[in-house]
Amino acid sequence: MTRYLFVITFLLGAAGVAWVGAGFVGNSLLALAMTAIIGAIYGYGAFELRQFRQATSRLASALTAVPDDLSTLGDWLGKVPASLQNAVRLRIEGERVGLPGPVLTPYLVGLLVMLGMLGTFLGMVVTLNGAVFALEKTTDLDAIRSALAMPIKGLGLAFGTSVAGVAASAMLGLMSALCRRERLAAAQLLDSRIATGLRRFSLTHQRQETLKALESQAQIMPAVLDRLQAMMVQMEAMNRQLGQELGARLIGNQDGFHTEVRRVYTDLATAVDHSLRESLRHSAQLTADSIKPVVEAAMCAITGEATQTHARLADAVQLQLDGVATHFGATAATVAATWTAALASHEQTSDRLVSGLDASLAKFNQTFAQRADALVTGAEASMRSRIAAEAQWIEQHGQRMDDLAGLLRSELGALREQEAVRGNAAVERLGQLQTALANHLTTLGTALEAPLTRLIEMASEVPRAAAEVIGQLRQEISSSVARDNELLDERTRILETLNGLLDAINHASVEQRRVIDSLVASSAVALTSAGSAFADNIAAEGIRLADIAAHVTSSAVDVSSLSEAFGFAVHSFNEANDKLIANLQRIEGAMDKSMARSDEQLAYYVAQAREIIELSMSSHKEIFEELRQLPGQSALAEGSR
Repeated sequence: MTRYLFVITFLLGAAGVAWVGAGFVGNSLLALAMTAIIGAIYGYGAFELRQFRQATSRLASALTAVPDDLSTLGDWLGKVPASLQNAVRLRIEGERVGLPGPVLTPYLVGLLVMLGMLGTFLGMVVTLNGAVFALEKTTDLDAIRSALAMPIKGLGLAFGTSVAGVAASAMLGLMSALCRRERLAAAQLLDSRIATGLRRFSLTHQRQETLKALESQAQIMPAVLDRLQAMMVQMEAMNRQLGQELGARLIGNQDGFHTEVRRVYTDLATAVDHSLRESLRHSAQLTADSIKPVVEAAMCAITGEATQTHARLADAVQLQLDGVATHFGATAATVAATWTAALASHEQTSDRLVSGLDASLAKFNQTFAQRADALVTGAEASMRSRIAAEAQWIEQHGQRMDDLAGLLRSELGALREQEAVRGNAAVERLGQLQTALANHLTTLGTALEAPLTRLIEMASEVPRAAAEVIGQLRQEISSSVARDNELLDERTRILETLNGLLDAINHASVEQRRVIDSLVASSAVALTSAGSAFADNIAAEGIRLADIAAHVTSSAVDVSSLSEAFGFAVHSFNEANDKLIANLQRIEGAMDKSMARSDEQLAYYVAQAREIIELSMSSHKEIFEELRQLPGQSALAEGSR
């Protein structure tokens, strides 16, 4: 229906211009030229409105074909006309941006009326000059009537350009209103799609999702800290328990070793005593058996010599037995002293080793607990200071934005008051021009004589036309005020854009808090891995210590290697702590760089907003200069007439 009404309106306007132009063919070349200019401008305005309607139709088609599973907004924006893509994208993201309207058509509507009035004024100048020439050169009444007939007919032709201009302006304005109504319907359809299918692409929806994620993270943060503290307590208890078990195992192994050594040495002494006694008994038996036949044979021969020989043999045997017993006692005492000294030395060495291991374990446990507490305290203090700095920074930026908004409101209020004063001055000036024009026409009417009554009646229509011109000028001033209101709305949208920037800053702070959360999680993982690695090292060293305790009888060098292994484990843990601290410092530097980058982006956005405001102020100044120059141009036209 709107399409047919648009075509009918265009045809009516074109028919009016063509009809007026046909009346001027062969009669007035000047009027025909003005009518042709009016027709060309009317055609150009209709062409612009046709392109405007095509863009609106393509937008409506794209809105009706929005898919439900749309992943990215850019894929769908490619179907929207290029002149509307930016406005549609901003409107979807939450900015209250109006869709662009026709650019030249509102100006062309007023230009058509002005051109019609210009043709009329030119025709009146030519006609009145002819009438004055006829009155000055002729005194006969019939000659005056015949001389005034053609100028009066020419006056009728001159008013035809006003008819063409007003008709073309009215039809073009009607077509512009129809196009704007279609664009308004498309905008309403766009709002409905934004509320349903395109809602996930709006900044408001994204901020809500971000707020939900932030709330969930804030709820998880105390649990993470509690788990971290519980893990530290568990690691400390584990270290204490492991130290106690290791000390108890070492003491038990030492006691078992001492018992086993005493048992082995006792069995060895018993076996040596038994073997020596058996050897002496066996040697004595062999000696008695070898001497008995000789003694029996000699007893029969010589009794005295046998007695002496027996005595000598008894003395010799007694001396030999005394020497053997003395040598055995010295040997047994030496062996016992040697084993006693070895046992005492071994006990001292074992005691020193156990005390050294206990001191190393105690020192290691104390150092580990201190470093773990210092690490947790430093991380917690760093996070709290960072969160406090972020909150202070957000508060400062909010205060800056409030100050900037107050400054903009004050400037807008002052600008609005200046515009109101200038508008009132322009209206007063137009009223003065109207009064001067009416006085001039009245003087001209009284200067003519009675035969020109009909001409005076026709000329009296000129003030009405001037009143229409003044009304048109007032309408133009109203449209200028409307444009000023649109500019004020645009500045309001700029303030909303600044609010969007604040939301972006809040989003950046949320991202930084997310980085802090990931840092805490990575720290927890690193501490867990370090604790598990340390527990594995302790378990491996405990197994190795058990093996060393089992083979401690072979050498004491393994005990020193165990202490070196403990020292290496402590050194490895220190290196892991240093690497973790270096990673934390590097992440802190990255966060500082991110903060600096956010500050630079905010400064850039503020500079862009300042440039937009300055451009808007310069456009306002140009409009006011044009309105100020308009009364001067009207006065020049008055003087030329």
